[in-house]
Amino acid sequence: MIKAFMFHDIRDYDNTKYIERYKLKSFMTINEFKSKLDYLIEEYNIISASEIPNVKVSNGKHAVLTFDDGLLDHYHVAEILNDMGLSGTFLIPTQAVRDRVIMNSHKIQFILASINEKELVKRILDLTPEYVSSKHLWDKYSVTKWKDNWWTPEMIFVTNILRYYDGGDITNRLFNSIVTTDEIGFCNDFYLNEKQIHEMVSAGHEIGGHGFLSSPLTGIKDQKNDIIQSLDYVKKFHNQNLIFSYPNGKYDHNTLDILEDCGCKYAFTTIKQKLNINTPMLEIPRYDASQDIII
Repeated sequence: MIKAFMFHDIRDYDNTKYIERYKLKSFMTINEFKSKLDYLIEEYNIISASEIPNVKVSNGKHAVLTFDDGLLDHYHVAEILNDMGLSGTFLIPTQAVRDRVIMNSHKIQFILASINEKELVKRILDLTPEYVSSKHLWDKYSVTKWKDNWWTPEMIFVTNILRYYDGGDITNRLFNSIVTTDEIGFCNDFYLNEKQIHEMVSAGHEIGGHGFLSSPLTGIKDQKNDIIQSLDYVKKFHNQNLIFSYPNGKYDHNTLDILEDCGCKYAFTTIKQKLNINTPMLEIPRYDASQDIII
């Protein structure tokens, strides 16, 4: 039996000035991470993504540790794993790491962490075209399909409208006015750099792609270009098995065909279930470690 686990932000809250962002349930402190890691080590044999085919039909319980978004946090996580003789699979967004451009999803999160939600909704509606009904926008974007959701309607609205309605203009204007205009400086404090990634690879960790933009691939006009740029960048760090994770878990048959044509061996989804002998290697399910590991 194999389970893959997905991690994101791992840092202590007192090490950031945007504390509201780190109160979200998908984030954990370093001690919380270590506790979950201790549990996983006790319950599972930790393997790398590349080892999945070798143990797919074996007995025992195995776990794969994956880390999305190319965060600076993960450099310190890799050091913790090094000390324990473990390896992880780190999935990096090309534009954020190489070009120092903040991921749109992160801009939205930090905007939400920096201003009152109701005030933010008002500012967004003020920035939308006058011919678009505010009520129509609220009714459309303040709902979610997720049943187990703890977000407020304002948080849902802001996230949805900036992700699916705004082409980036409103998001950028809000981020620059509310958070910072120093995008490169922000990225240097938030994302891995290439030197750190090379060190992680040398220590035995795997590096994979998380898209060029790290936006949902099904919403991108040219999926192929996004994926190719992502995987080509990964090759800068190693020439081994190509690994990918779907931003926001979104993909379709076209995505799978492109990855196969690019020679990608493993790709991770956000579907919560175990691997079995029939699991396609381009549709590896993952549990969210922040919510699905209960200690």
